[in-house]
Amino acid sequence: MRVGLNAEPLFQRIPTGVGVYALALCRGLVEIGHADDLVFFHADHDEAPSEMDDLSVDRVAFTLSRDRLYDAWMADRRPAPQSITGHLDVVHSTGPAIPPPGGAALVVTVHDLAPIRFPDRYPRRARALYKRGAHIAAAEAARIICPSRSTALDVEEFYGVERERIRVIPHGVDVAGLGAADLSIGAAGRQWERWGIAEPYVLWVGTQEQRKNVVAVLDAFSHLAARHPELSLVLHGPNGWLGDEVGEGLQHRGLHGRTIVSEGSLPRNELAALYGRAAVFVYPSLYEGFGMPVLEAMACGTPVVTSNISALPETAGDAALLVDPLDDLALAEAITRILEDPGLAEDLAGRGLKRARSLTWGETARRTWAIYEEARGA
Repeated sequence: MRVGLNAEPLFQRIPTGVGVYALALCRGLVEIGHADDLVFFHADHDEAPSEMDDLSVDRVAFTLSRDRLYDAWMADRRPAPQSITGHLDVVHSTGPAIPPPGGAALVVTVHDLAPIRFPDRYPRRARALYKRGAHIAAAEAARIICPSRSTALDVEEFYGVERERIRVIPHGVDVAGLGAADLSIGAAGRQWERWGIAEPYVLWVGTQEQRKNVVAVLDAFSHLAARHPELSLVLHGPNGWLGDEVGEGLQHRGLHGRTIVSEGSLPRNELAALYGRAAVFVYPSLYEGFGMPVLEAMACGTPVVTSNISALPETAGDAALLVDPLDDLALAEAITRILEDPGLAEDLAGRGLKRARSLTWGETARRTWAIYEEARGA
């Protein structure tokens, strides 16, 4: 069986959750022995990410730029990947821009429906891409992969897709590459000291956009700051759609002196150090298809506070404190419980590590390959 994967999400300047998924899935498929069965296709780029060069998989490029290729795929349903890859049994769309299957079985991963559920919080182009992608997936996909039951229910409701075509495969986490066992007070730790990040600190990681609910983190920290004068707040992640509210929120609450905002992306060892040295990781998102930062924090042995809605209870399992993300007082109370109860913090850290070890990219890859075989025979 020959499978073509849309590798375009790997070319994002700042990797998003979709890009992390696409790379990890590809690595997992290679590790379980399918390198010779795969071919990556993507738009025309001057250079490829180094991570892609490290994968021993055939790779071919269209002569179109990303925007032109996406527009052609979504409007005209051409060019098919087979025009540059040759024969394919399965075409896998790892992101919202869905290529035409060209006679192969189409598998689509739907990570979440945020631009459809919250249309006023996304640019028009993103909304149009997701809306058109929903129509294409409903009409053409042999199988739709979702990372959570919550997202699967959304796909069933908003896409109008019958349940028989939907499969739930949770994302994984690289425990070996992003784990507490690999942390050291080395170069990564000294980097944070140069940035002025001192322990203890509360950490939030994600794209700075409204649905991530960063303002609730600021409100919760305001409630507990006086009680814990030694505590600081660290916010890390790219500035996303409508993300200016973070800077405005800090100024309004007078938290600039207690808060460090780190934008952009980080090498994995530095990100692991940031997670692993945090006293608490807090993630009160209003909507997630999975919530990968929660699992990453757990892999680093950090106790987690997250939302009790959307996919986050599925991702966290019994290894986090779950709160109403709209209740900043409850959020502050949960953070305080962990800060002031070492036994609770240790218990959550242990549960989190166990949870992270149960969700691996290798298992994600094995289950995904089984879906390819299923889709080909559908």
